[in-house]
Amino acid sequence: MSATQPHRAQFPGTIDGAVTASSWLHGVAEREALPGKLVFALEVCLEELFTNVVRHGGRGRDAAPLSVDVGLSVEGNDVAMYIEDNGKSFDVSQAPARPIRRPLEEVMPGGLGMQLIRSFSKELLYESRPDGNRVILKFLRQEQAGSTAGA
Repeated sequence: MSATQPHRAQFPGTIDGAVTASSWLHGVAEREALPGKLVFALEVCLEELFTNVVRHGGRGRDAAPLSVDVGLSVEGNDVAMYIEDNGKSFDVSQAPARPIRRPLEEVMPGGLGMQLIRSFSKELLYESRPDGNRVILKFLRQEQAGSTAGA
């Protein structure tokens, strides 16, 4: 299978922007015929990263409004999603993942997003940019036998 052109879109760094980004992602996933389990993983990761930008990325009253660029590329069995924002610098790849040791209904909300992202993606990369952040998540389109991605 040959590589497709990356899909890209820009959204305001707001909760409404996150909702719109999720809808966009579903449309791209449908066009690329991505499997449902992968679409779920992509959506969880996108929503977690996007809402973190909205909640924590603001630079202050006089700064430019937050914006988030989302991209998705598919090349054979490799799928990459990137999220770029113009918020405060934050290396998400160094953020601690809180282990989940109890049933989810007993776990206090908050702080579990990094654990989810790491469990769904096969690779998490961070790049500091002059105007913000770039996070790259890599996934397998079809899970390989013995793979731990998405587990």
